[in-house]
Amino acid sequence: MQDEVGGLEVFDRAEGTWFPVEPVSGALVVNLGDLMARWTNDKYSSTLHRVVSPTGDKDRYSVVFFLMGEPDYEIECLPSCLGDGEEPKYKAITVGEHLMNRVMETYAAK
Repeated sequence: MQDEVGGLEVFDRAEGTWFPVEPVSGALVVNLGDLMARWTNDKYSSTLHRVVSPTGDKDRYSVVFFLMGEPDYEIECLPSCLGDGEEPKYKAITVGEHLMNRVMETYAAK
């Protein structure tokens, strides 16, 4: 949920531009994570986002909640996200394997 302070921005990959997420009273903002791409065969992807600190005398507060799932739960493309003759873009993987892969990618030596 957002207040009137704002500051959340999302990146439009097609436009190559950051856009502010205008606060809407009573609305809930959900940023999708990387597992959503695997489940939906890239129909939905994670949300590249950032926060621009507010100026003036108002504080901005943010509360986040991450839900990854059980480590041994297998993630595979949902059948409803495959078109006729379409194959999954990602092999099945457990939540734990996915999380470990993301950690390794994040901290890999360049």
